[in-house]
Parts: sequence; structure tokens; C-alpha cells
Amino acid sequence: MSENPANPVRKALFTDAFVQDPYPTYHRLLEEGPLHFVDVGGGMWGIWAVFSHAVCSAVAKDSRLSAKRIDRMLVTLPFDRQEEFKDLVRMLGMWMIFIDPPEHTRMRKLMNKGFSPSATEALRPQVEKVVDRILDSLAHVSQADLVNELAYPMPVRVISELLGVPETMENSFLQWSAAIAEFNGSPGRTIEHAQNAQNAVLALTDFFRKAVAERRRNKDNDLISLLIDIEAEGEVLTEEELYAQCVMLLFAGHETTRNLIASGIYSLLREPEKMAELRESPALIRTAVEEFLRFESPIQYTARVAMEDIALCGVRIPKAQPILCMLGAANRDPKQFKDPDTLNLNRLNNQHLAFSAGPHFCIGSQLARMEGQVAILKIVQRFPKMRLAQPAEWTPNFGFRGLKSLPVEFGR
Repeated sequence: MSENPANPVRKALFTDAFVQDPYPTYHRLLEEGPLHFVDVGGGMWGIWAVFSHAVCSAVAKDSRLSAKRIDRMLVTLPFDRQEEFKDLVRMLGMWMIFIDPPEHTRMRKLMNKGFSPSATEALRPQVEKVVDRILDSLAHVSQADLVNELAYPMPVRVISELLGVPETMENSFLQWSAAIAEFNGSPGRTIEHAQNAQNAVLALTDFFRKAVAERRRNKDNDLISLLIDIEAEGEVLTEEELYAQCVMLLFAGHETTRNLIASGIYSLLREPEKMAELRESPALIRTAVEEFLRFESPIQYTARVAMEDIALCGVRIPKAQPILCMLGAANRDPKQFKDPDTLNLNRLNNQHLAFSAGPHFCIGSQLARMEGQVAILKIVQRFPKMRLAQPAEWTPNFGFRGLKSLPVEFGR
């Protein structure tokens, strides 16, 4: 019989030290067990979290657990203020990553066409052109911050081209994306986090409402036009679903990919022999990107909500209780990966959970992989003497692990 501790010990997890290096904490908790009750609200709120690869994978695939969790994101806000953010809850609640079957199955089927492996691979020349333009702009400088110059703008330019939206919107998109990321990646969310995220979602929704109307008048060869036209078994996306998915794609297509690119380059800069290995053997780039995804997972955790009382690792989790899946910990689990703290560009059978697992496995995973392959390989080949100019700085975000800056010298 499973236990149901009335007052489980609440363990510190989301600290300032955790942002800079979460792995000592992950290893300590993995040694103690796969399930822990962790603090997410300055001692006021706790949540169950799973850390092992096996349990994280099982939780992500468990049909008794729901992806509908947007309202739970407001639990750290004063109760009398939560109603102010009904628009944020409603719009994010339509994102495909936050809905369950059968609605999720329908929507995923409608959108799969735009993200098939063949459709993604066909975009490689387009992505290469975007990266080449950026690297050309760095050809005559001695130093640069690769977060600002490459990792930050490149994915949003790619997803903007896919959605067929103007490059002039790039800075606005980046600001709105950052506001949503700060809300999604902060376990102890504040009123300010929620206000900024709601303003960003409303602004993006308004933009895409106008973009969809224009595309209905003048169809183009872009993702918005595809989403308008897609039909499966007579079903189509509703207008609000269409706007919501465009916002989701813009956010998800930028935030995680830029973290992959920056942290992948950073990992190589910290181990120059690995960078030389990749430069000399460019065919390694596919396994290398899988290893970057495992080694510094762009998304550190996801969540599910129990739809019924369930037993998990010997503990009874009551209905409606959320559960965190600590993907960053699972990807350093020594029971799943040999030498998990070693960056191995040749690692085979790399069953990381950077894109989660189960029905909600990231629909844009192939695009993120391809963008990472192109950006990382091209800069390694283009600037063989590149080195760190000063220590890199991690963004203070618990959910999205990304670099705030990556200053390098090109050493020509």
C-alpha cells in the first residue's frame, strides 16, 4: 500500500545556486530516491517532483495524468488577484502542449503535416541562409556575444520566415517571448510575471489575428497558410485555436532552440578538444546535438496533474495534485546514461527526455534539432580559433536553462 504523508518534508530545489549549476542538487536527490516534495513558493508552497529517467518517462506517458495545468500556474498568486489573468489562462489553455486527448490528438494530427521530418529537412537550405547571413556579419569583428548575435535572433528569424511574418517584428517577438518564458519558467510566479505574460500573449494574439485575416485574402507558402488549409476528417482549427497555436509555435520555436544553440556552443568552448573533434568530423553533428540536448537540457522540467488518486513511487498522489517531471535531472541519471556528466559527442542510443515523451513529445523537435545542427556546425567551422572571452552567465530562469550571455573572441 502506498503512503500519503500528511506533511512531507519540503526540500529546497529552486535556489540561486541551482540556476548556475543544478547538477549537484540533481545528483543528491537522485541518490536519495526518484520522488521528492520540493519547495516552489518561498516555503509556502510545495509540489511533488520526479527525478529519475524511468519515472519521468513513465509520468509523461501516463494517461491518468493531465497536461491541463495552466490554472495551477497561478497558485502562488494571491487568490483575489487570479481572476485578473483569465485571458492568459484561456489563451495558454488552448496551446497544444496544455491540452489532453482527444482534443490534443485532433490538433496534433492537424499540425503534424507542417512538422514532418521531410518538411523539416526541406527547410535546411533556408536555415543555412539565415545562419550564413548572421555569421557574415561577424566576419570582421574580434569579439561578440553569441547569445545576442546568433542564438537569440536566429531561431526567431527562422520561425518568423516559416510563419511568413515580417522581420521588422523581430524585436517585439523577442520581448514577448521573454515575458512568456519568465512566467512559464518561474515556479514562484508573481503578479508582475503574470501581467507581463498576459500582455505578451494578448499582443501576439492580436498580431496573428491580423496576419491570419491577411493570409485568408492572400495565401502564401507559409505555416499560417498551411494551418488555415489543413483538414483532417472534416475538422479544422477554430479561429482562436489557430491564433493560440501560432503564438505557441513562435514562443516554443524560439525559446528552446536558442538555449540549445548557446549551451551547445558553450559546452564545446569549455572543452576545445571536443570542438576540434566536431570540426574534423562534421558527420558527428547529429549525435552531438542529441548530446547537447541531454547535457544541458533547454527545458529543465515539465508538469502533469493527477486526474485521479494515483500511487507513484510508493506515495499516494491525490487527485488534482500537480507533479513536476525534472527532465534536466532525468538526462543526468546514471541509471540511464553511462558517465552522465561527461560530454560525449559519439554517444549512441541517447534516449534523452529533452523533448519530453509520450503524446506530448515536442512537435517541433525535428526543427529544433536541424537548427541546432546548422548553427553549431557552421560557427565551429567558420571560426576555428574561437574561445571564451570571459565566463558565460546563465539566465535566472528555473524552467528554461539558457545562457544570458556568451562572450567569445574569434582569435583571427
